[in-house]
Amino acid sequence: MPDRKEQILDVAEELLQTRSFSAFSYQDVSDRIGISKATIHHHYPSKDDLSLALVTRYRTSLISTLEKITQEYTTPWKQLEAYTLLVSQVMQSGHKICLTGSLQSEYEIIANETKQELANLCAFVHTWLTRLLADGKKQQMMTFPGPPEDQASLIQAALQGALQQARAHGPKQFTTVVRQIKAMLKTS
Repeated sequence: MPDRKEQILDVAEELLQTRSFSAFSYQDVSDRIGISKATIHHHYPSKDDLSLALVTRYRTSLISTLEKITQEYTTPWKQLEAYTLLVSQVMQSGHKICLTGSLQSEYEIIANETKQELANLCAFVHTWLTRLLADGKKQQMMTFPGPPEDQASLIQAALQGALQQARAHGPKQFTTVVRQIKAMLKTS
């Protein structure tokens, strides 16, 4: 028998990424899984508890994935390629947007604990991208204006925006943004 808590999180994550945080209810989750709302409330007493569990699970998974990318791919370019492929999988999985992007768009309605966990997640990704870019610049494989931290912010924003555009206008929008990021970082 599947783990109920994980089932609930799986369905809630899909609803979050395809609708938004405020546009789904426990009834929607209940209908998809075929369990009572009381069962959901037993595991996640409030939607704030559910959102915190979603971000915590996503952060744990993403940290593990980025650490594997760092170990498996030895050059900054290969790491960047693996990262953009990872982000593109969100888009390819059914008109979804990034979990962080979805919650950031509703930042004012999520609980403070979820905001903090979301900030921790974004900070980890930013630090990871900053290190990748600093390594690329140091090895003279990449060039860009300004410090790596600023470039990491630009890439994070561009990829999140590209997921939004791809949802409305098709995957070519995402591909175009990734191509431009890579072109912008290439050395002469």
